[in-house]
Amino acid sequence: MRRRGVRAFAVREAVVMGLEGIRAYKLRAALTILGVVMGIMTVTGTSAIVAGLNRSMAAQIESLGSSVIFVRPFGPGENLTSEERRRRKGLTLEELRSIEHLPQVRSSAPLEPVSVDLIKYGNQRVQTANVFGATATYETVHDVYVERGRFLSNSDVERGAKVAVLGAEIADALFPHVDPIDKELTLDGRRFQVIGVIERKGNFLFFNRDNLIVVPMGAIHKKDPRFNFLLADVKPVSPAVLDDTVEHLRETLRRARKLRYREKDDFKIFTQDTFTDLYRQFTSGIYLVMIAISSIGLVVGGVGVMNIMLVSVTERTREIGIRKALGATRRDILWQFLTEAMTLTGAGGLLGIVIGGGLALLINTFSPFPAVVQTTWVLAAFATALAVGLTFGLWPAAKAAGLDPIEALRYE
Repeated sequence: MRRRGVRAFAVREAVVMGLEGIRAYKLRAALTILGVVMGIMTVTGTSAIVAGLNRSMAAQIESLGSSVIFVRPFGPGENLTSEERRRRKGLTLEELRSIEHLPQVRSSAPLEPVSVDLIKYGNQRVQTANVFGATATYETVHDVYVERGRFLSNSDVERGAKVAVLGAEIADALFPHVDPIDKELTLDGRRFQVIGVIERKGNFLFFNRDNLIVVPMGAIHKKDPRFNFLLADVKPVSPAVLDDTVEHLRETLRRARKLRYREKDDFKIFTQDTFTDLYRQFTSGIYLVMIAISSIGLVVGGVGVMNIMLVSVTERTREIGIRKALGATRRDILWQFLTEAMTLTGAGGLLGIVIGGGLALLINTFSPFPAVVQTTWVLAAFATALAVGLTFGLWPAAKAAGLDPIEALRYE
């Protein structure tokens, strides 16, 4: 117990001496730990931004609807040749019916992409909007909530009613000062009555989910069923059978398209996990850049700490000799200088955390990027700062511990 108390006192004394050195030589200490400050600031600030983006992305993926399976000609992140792109096909009505009859499928929402050049109400115009035909099941599959009015009904789809449900951004652009419900807008000259406005959803990746218009499927283009180009979003009966549902969907489409065993799929089936995986690949790149930048700063800071500690050993050679003459062991001297080096880098680490956290707060407040300071990364950054002091302080500490006490006492 007595020995532990002596060690604790020695550590506390070394920390105090390190802090006094910083206070006595402010400019020298500041220049020494500048690299450590920059490295830790980079870790804290970048990790806060990535954490904020992760939270925002998770919320956006969740808002797509729980356990949704997407059936498309192409998947996100696919790098296809021109020949492969040519082979990819949308769904037909017969394939949609086959999907709907699967026992693993709770609900299926067919989507019909529609090209519209001009959307107009009075003098207000919109030229860039995502317009697609859908059915009443779209509301169920994607957990859509209508803020005003109502969504499409089965009767709207059956009779090809000229009605439309607007995204919040389209409603704001076309009807800035009036209630859009029961008003008529035109889609390339065709009149559609507004029956609902979807609650604001925000962006998902590069897709603005508030910049959309949903009309009954078939209300704009009456196509030959043999040449329909449709997409589908599918919700399984339970999240537990998600993977099983994906496999059954794949088998159903391959069988419907008479694909041989060795032939590749001419469609793509993916889930929300695909977006999550792509995003993780993106953020892993950010983390690698963060680690590279912070490592440069930490190495520069570590070299500065080693240099300043070597100077300190030279300046305090006589003091080291006196300590050894009074009974200090090699280990005592070693830990004294290591603790001082760790105190120096620890102070730089704390300063870097404060600056990085402050920058993250400013970014979160005044920019579109969310930022959340994570305790885990803060602790890791501080531990890294201490590790830099320990690593780059070893040589100066070993040099101090190895001094001959007689020669050290003679040093002037």
